[in-house]
Amino acid sequence: MHKANVTARPLPYEPNASTYASRLVDLPGLAVLASQGADGSVESPAGRYDIVTALPEETLHIKDFDGDVAAWMQAIESRLKLNNFAQDSCTEPPLPFAGGAIGYLDYDSAAAQHGVKLPQPGNGWAGLYRWCIISDHETQQSWYLSDTALAVSTRATIEQRLYDEHWVSKNREFQLTAPFSANITRSHYEKDIAIIQDYINAGDCYQVNYAQRFSARYHGDTWLAFERLREVAAGNFSAFLKHSDNHSVLSLSPERFLSVNAGRVETQPIKGTRPRGADPKTDLAMALALQSSIKDRAENVMITDLLRNDLGRFCAAGTVDVPALCKLHSYTNVHHLVSTVVGVLRPGISSGNLLVGSSPGGSITGAPKRRAIEIIAELETESRGAYCGSVFVLSASGWLQSNIAIRTLEACNGELVCWGGGGITADSDCGEEYQETLDKVGGFMRALEADFGA
Repeated sequence: MHKANVTARPLPYEPNASTYASRLVDLPGLAVLASQGADGSVESPAGRYDIVTALPEETLHIKDFDGDVAAWMQAIESRLKLNNFAQDSCTEPPLPFAGGAIGYLDYDSAAAQHGVKLPQPGNGWAGLYRWCIISDHETQQSWYLSDTALAVSTRATIEQRLYDEHWVSKNREFQLTAPFSANITRSHYEKDIAIIQDYINAGDCYQVNYAQRFSARYHGDTWLAFERLREVAAGNFSAFLKHSDNHSVLSLSPERFLSVNAGRVETQPIKGTRPRGADPKTDLAMALALQSSIKDRAENVMITDLLRNDLGRFCAAGTVDVPALCKLHSYTNVHHLVSTVVGVLRPGISSGNLLVGSSPGGSITGAPKRRAIEIIAELETESRGAYCGSVFVLSASGWLQSNIAIRTLEACNGELVCWGGGGITADSDCGEEYQETLDKVGGFMRALEADFGA
């Protein structure tokens, strides 16, 4: 970046992204990437930065590229470079992002790359932003960064919200008009699990990530729902994206998908889950049971190997490594096994190439990836949309952070949808798998029904 392109102004440090985002909630294209809980807590692996922005200069939709996600990503990266977005991270102060693209690649568009027919066009999009608020939780500093090419009207709107002490947001409300309901019965779920295990025993695949869908009707501002969900289980890769008043993505993801910093790549697949215990003794027993589970460790190793292969397609020979395998991470509502895979991008491979080419993430498809995606499409009755896609932030210089959009809800035209899934293997117990889906997202649905129910 040419230093003159970006102005950095200090703001009072805020550990909660909501403090600044709450002044922007009515603006189009609101994007909030939150690495800490609403109370400033950090889950594992630790998050460092929060990013808040709105009013994108341009929005690019996958459907406008006929569902071609490679062409969509190429357009994003080209615009960032050709339209004089900051080419490097901000150096004074040292921050990794000073503007660029924030959006999401939906699961269905990513799956279509593997020859799986979409039930409906993908709805992923990305906004191009020339300003942001970024909070560095390690140094405990917050900054307002803006590009000198930022439109005058956008700058005036943002700075009024940030610096006018008399500015007050409108009264906003959110309400569920009906409780959540599942789109399939438990018997239907059990039947599908049996079909998956038949495929596995026949040699079609080793693992399939199968999810059930829950939905409720709502009206009002989904930002309020997101704030409540962050109190339940924040996730260090949480995100709120508002495409319009009728469409938003609420992601409480604990899972990093891909990060790229100066060409160095990292992915952290999650496989293996146990609920947190009600007391320390029970909680420890749950954690130890997960760590000693042959089935869960095998599932994690299988997906880690898949991601090693994915990274190997884009990284320099000999650079792909697994520094951590099946490490226990404890979150607010569950324990998980998390592995870490690293590598270095080959020359000529962009961060966008890596993101698109590795999607959907192996931890939410199964192995082998293409056959697992085909079985998911056969058995799941509706599109996944944002769920199991990836929310990402990308700079013109190639700095990338992205999540696997699990623990993710999508709000569209009055319907709020939530999914719970898990990896099915030959050894899976159907009752345990069904309960795992509820352990993952049941707390979210109960909290919204309790606080915002009709």
